[in-house]
Amino acid sequence: STVHDGADNDVVSGMEKYSGYFDLVLCINMIHIAPWEATVGLMECAAQFLRKGGMLVLYGAYKIGGTSVESNLKFDESLRSRNPAWGVRNLEDVVEAAEKEGLESVQNVAMPANNMSLLFRKS
Repeated sequence: STVHDGADNDVVSGMEKYSGYFDLVLCINMIHIAPWEATVGLMECAAQFLRKGGMLVLYGAYKIGGTSVESNLKFDESLRSRNPAWGVRNLEDVVEAAEKEGLESVQNVAMPANNMSLLFRKS
């Protein structure tokens, strides 16, 4: 298993040498506090840098079918008031973006504080 300190790397350039290199990509609380394009970029990068069978694990708040518990809906409203490009994402949209990149949704795990962990495997 490989663990790489990505703190000093630009994930957009200079990473070609790591294509198919990683067993795991972990993303915690990023999708809702970034524009949707960042999620699309995350999926593209995960598909490129994960080896076959590697896992992408996402953690955060999500809506299902456009709705969620009241606390997540208030959180979504708060995020969008700070930046209209931010917000709690629909689980279905996240899964669709992952699947477009060859990342299969294998499990969704309910977590404390109305969050979820989404697990994807590179096919």
